[in-house]
Amino acid sequence: MEELIGFCAQCGKPIHCLHGFLNGVVSRETETLYCFPCHDKQKETEHTTPDKCHK
Repeated sequence: MEELIGFCAQCGKPIHCLHGFLNGVVSRETETLYCFPCHDKQKETEHTTPDKCHK
């Protein structure tokens, strides 16, 4: 079963729930829905800045 959950906040791609599993990621900080490719890109850009615990 496939159910539309929403759209990626970055690219607008539809995100579905497939057999009970979300086919995307919800950001913990902003509670925003992202597809996997956009979430991976966002993680890469976040890791380019120094982390608070690694200063």
